[in-house]
Amino acid sequence: MNTAFVVLAVNSGVVVIAVALAAVLVVLLVTVSMRGRQKRGAKERGEVRRDESEAREAGREERDRDIAAEGGEEHRDR
Repeated sequence: MNTAFVVLAVNSGVVVIAVALAAVLVVLLVTVSMRGRQKRGAKERGEVRRDESEAREAGREERDRDIAAEGGEEHRDR
């Protein structure tokens, strides 16, 4: 009867260790996955900011050209 308790205790210990290890691996996997999403999100936000900046700059250049063209026409009229 004594050996049955020892076997049961050892088996229970093995199960507890295996479950704890599985829980640690799940937490690690979730953490790595979340970190990857953060990096991808930051990269996408950076691309959006760069695109917006380029569009703003293109708009300024176009507006400057329009103003310069209008200014040139006014000088020709005089």
